[in-house]
Amino acid sequence: MVIPNNEAQNTAENIAKSVCNENLINLSTSSSFLISPLIYVTDGSTVDGFTIDPVNTGVVGQYDSEIPDEIQVSYPLFFPNVSTILIPKKVQRNLGRIPKKYLENIDNDKTIAIEKCLVIVSNLSSTMFDDNRWKSLSSTLMHEQTKKGNDNTFIYPHIIKALKYSTNNTEGIIKVKENEFGNETYQEGVSSKEYGLTDTYYKTRLVEYNIKNKEILHKRNKFFYSLVKKAKENVIANNLIDLYAKIDLPNYNDLVMEAKKLVKAKYKSKKGKTLTFLNKHSESYFKDVSSRSFVENNIKQFDYLTQRSFMVPIVGDEKSGGRVVDSFTLMPSWIRKLVKIDGERIVEVDYKALHPNIAISIYGGSKKYLTHDIVAEGINLDISDVKIQHLSYFNKRVQGMKRSALYDFYNESEPLMNETIMREKQTSLKAHRITSMRMFAKEVEIMTECIKQLNSRGIYVGYVYDALFCKESDVEIVEQIMNKVVLEFNVYTTAH
Repeated sequence: MVIPNNEAQNTAENIAKSVCNENLINLSTSSSFLISPLIYVTDGSTVDGFTIDPVNTGVVGQYDSEIPDEIQVSYPLFFPNVSTILIPKKVQRNLGRIPKKYLENIDNDKTIAIEKCLVIVSNLSSTMFDDNRWKSLSSTLMHEQTKKGNDNTFIYPHIIKALKYSTNNTEGIIKVKENEFGNETYQEGVSSKEYGLTDTYYKTRLVEYNIKNKEILHKRNKFFYSLVKKAKENVIANNLIDLYAKIDLPNYNDLVMEAKKLVKAKYKSKKGKTLTFLNKHSESYFKDVSSRSFVENNIKQFDYLTQRSFMVPIVGDEKSGGRVVDSFTLMPSWIRKLVKIDGERIVEVDYKALHPNIAISIYGGSKKYLTHDIVAEGINLDISDVKIQHLSYFNKRVQGMKRSALYDFYNESEPLMNETIMREKQTSLKAHRITSMRMFAKEVEIMTECIKQLNSRGIYVGYVYDALFCKESDVEIVEQIMNKVVLEFNVYTTAH
């Protein structure tokens, strides 16, 4: 169903309230690990006491670079072996060396205290393969992971204190991100604290740990089935579950060969990062490390996402517009392109400048079929820079919009739309996110309808937010349906 602009606005206003296996993971000899799906969860909506909110990740993110709170994966689980978590090497041993008083504040049973610490640490394991070592962890998430039964006593602050414990000779296990003034990143109601592993544990090897506490296991088991139920009831997620049996993954040699080609061609990611081999160097060897994405880390991340089969797709809450996150949305895009469906190479079909055209649709703009090229010509900016700027322009606070290279274009060509968006963002401290929420919601409606129509024809597709990937033989029908559906939602763009 297409929601008219005024209804969409009302909806939005309601919303506003290794390198191969041996280098990656020290696997147990369990015969079940190859069929165990990997689950990710982030802060947000609640399912059986656990909180979820996958808006995006920094891996292949589009249009999200200004919303770190919602984009971080923070609760990895592996199934059917619900007892398994992955933690950095030596964490368990070193937790046992923390002074007794720190652990007693968590639980009188030392083993349980350590296990609750390990659960919190496991939230940060995925950062070891990402370009960003920091991750937002909400207090709600940590409380639900570590509370004792129905007792609402907050244990997680004691866990954080234990994990931060250091001496003159040893680092703590985690640290909290601080701003330029030396203050922690937390803003009540705006952003959660961001945590990271210290240098002793960051970029080390992950090892498998089997949880023994029955209460923790019971929570995780209930949580898993809640996720499965929610996925089966969602059009996008259910389509992905049906797709997974058709997927063929590239092997290690495929990845290295492709990476060599791309590095030679000076390939850059959608965020403008140059693909680079570490070649046994540390990342600090590169002076411009922040502008590079490293092949070895990308391959480790791929292993992490697929080694135990795929994630159960996670359905986001209202803040993400209902976006879905799975192994393929989190996967580096150059690796995802090597995936096959039914033995056929895949093609990714995406909309041209979908979010700018959604903004025009929602906020009463005058243009139709806006493209990155049109914007680039209008402000004499390289198209690659325009694409990067468009990832976050509508997502910024007003001051950020005015500093953007795109501001003059929209202020001159769509002044009423631009002013409407900025006025909406100024209604409260958190209001700058409303624009993103509304646009995500419309994007999800469009993609849901596309997938629904494709599924009715027996076609199952991969999903990457505003794009779908399919086998080569299905490209024509996928493009036809995407082009038809987007117009039904009064958004004027084309898929290609």
